[in-house]
Amino acid sequence: MAVMEKLYQKDLIFSSNATTQQEVFTEISSMLLEKGIVKESFKDAIIERESNYPTGLDLSPVAEGLPNVAIPHTDTEHCDAKAVVFIKLTNPIPFNNMIAPDNELNVNYLFMIINNEKTNQTNVLSELMAFMTDVDNIKTLETLETNEDIYNFLTNK
Repeated sequence: MAVMEKLYQKDLIFSSNATTQQEVFTEISSMLLEKGIVKESFKDAIIERESNYPTGLDLSPVAEGLPNVAIPHTDTEHCDAKAVVFIKLTNPIPFNNMIAPDNELNVNYLFMIINNEKTNQTNVLSELMAFMTDVDNIKTLETLETNEDIYNFLTNK
């Protein structure tokens, strides 16, 4: 996960009480805009992209009872940095499944990719997928209470 360690930042680990995709994307986009890592167009772009290309990931095939995750992202022209923003959702939010877009999943965690480089983000996606499909990683995430604990866990994997 050496690639990933550099992409997580302590101030980009969030908890959200949002109850819809629109709410969480609006809330997080606003904070990212204040930090100068996304452009004004980011919020609308990520909402539109999620509606056209769902990013929900069903983890039930990995192990029964694991919470689902999503990997929302958008095109590089809406981003001013390269990072992975982690969001722990207090209330699971429905996302459509990336594999079967007609199926809805309740998602507990978002790994939002911010990428301003034209290079392919496949390595970031594959690292995230490897992390998410490791049962122990997700079970550990479930036990962590603070954003600092989450950051320390994500950067020491």
